[in-house]
Amino acid sequence: MRIEEHAREIWTCNHCAMCTGTVVDEGGFYKTCPAFEQLRFEDNSPRGHNIMAFYLLEGSLKYSEQVANSVYNCTTCASCEEICKPMGNMIAQMGGSALKTLLPKLMRPLGAELEPIQTVAILEAMRADCVDYGFQPEPLKKMAESIEKNYNPYGAPHANRAAWAEGLDITQIPDTVLFVGCSIAYRRQEIAKATAKILQHADIKFAVLSDEWCCGSVLLRSGNVDTAEKMIRHNVELLKSHNVKRLVTSCAEGYMGISKDWPRFAGELPFKVMHISELLYELVSGGKIKFKKPIKSKVTYHDPCHLGREMGIYAEPRAVLKAIPGIDLVEMYPTEHAAGCCGAGGGVKISNPELALDIGTAKIPFIKETGATVLASACPFCKTHFVDVMERAKEPIDVKDITELVAESMGV
Repeated sequence: MRIEEHAREIWTCNHCAMCTGTVVDEGGFYKTCPAFEQLRFEDNSPRGHNIMAFYLLEGSLKYSEQVANSVYNCTTCASCEEICKPMGNMIAQMGGSALKTLLPKLMRPLGAELEPIQTVAILEAMRADCVDYGFQPEPLKKMAESIEKNYNPYGAPHANRAAWAEGLDITQIPDTVLFVGCSIAYRRQEIAKATAKILQHADIKFAVLSDEWCCGSVLLRSGNVDTAEKMIRHNVELLKSHNVKRLVTSCAEGYMGISKDWPRFAGELPFKVMHISELLYELVSGGKIKFKKPIKSKVTYHDPCHLGREMGIYAEPRAVLKAIPGIDLVEMYPTEHAAGCCGAGGGVKISNPELALDIGTAKIPFIKETGATVLASACPFCKTHFVDVMERAKEPIDVKDITELVAESMGV
């Protein structure tokens, strides 16, 4: 069983339930686990999953369809790990998300760890076991089969992957590659076009590789490890063959997968990996982006789980939004390290779309409380899902990616 790799973590968890449904206003947390808040059964909580892992490991529980139904109701938002961090809430009170993100990096070289129980890694190992034993939910199995055949989860022809770039006259200089990703290439092409136009007008020479495959992140989140490894190795070899020095992506999940997962399977990467919000911050700070048109809107920013909690990127997208003339950026509660999940992650939008919508809908009151008319994010999954959420709830809140707002203000 793959969970055997996490035996120490599984045995270390003391099942305190802080990760399940805690409200800790001082640390910014409101009802920690979004799936548990909707389903209200312990087997759909982080603590419940860790208890199940314990019994699976020691043999008194066996994998089954019932176990699979439970472990696939997690969005892998990592809110459980955030509240599990030792002294985490005290650190957040002292210095917010910036200090909470920085402190472990400073203390690790000194031999001091401030690491939580790796509940998401345990859960993903349980999902990988479910795949091995044949208990993966059918919609996710079909998704994995599509990626194996078409190199994307949507069943779209691979030949159409770069169709969005037609007419944009991209220079195709591969020192910098824009790794578009499946969701942006096939479902959120407006993000791809906005990103490309911004880079062109900032005089960034870049290439788009038509033979990029799925980054593999959604496969790993759903337990399809072997197929994910195939995707990752192809992409790394492709990028190496072009002597790429910098890879830029506008996808939060892709950025996390490339940064954290690719080295696990393909070794140290010979190129720098950047999320578009980091590059935009550099360009804005360096005066290479010129804004021409004010956007007179009250905007609130939704932190993508895989960009914020997983990768510690909070300041850059906010700084970019604040730089856009006319935007009044207002924070919602909870925010940054404690931000509520959109509901789409971890394959839940595929395997349990109603649960995903319910989780997203639960965030609407917090969005409306800010008075914002625009919800901005930096993830194609978050945008797609919140568009669906607002349509179902009939809420007139516009959902935008930060690249779209930057491009609009630049007039490109």
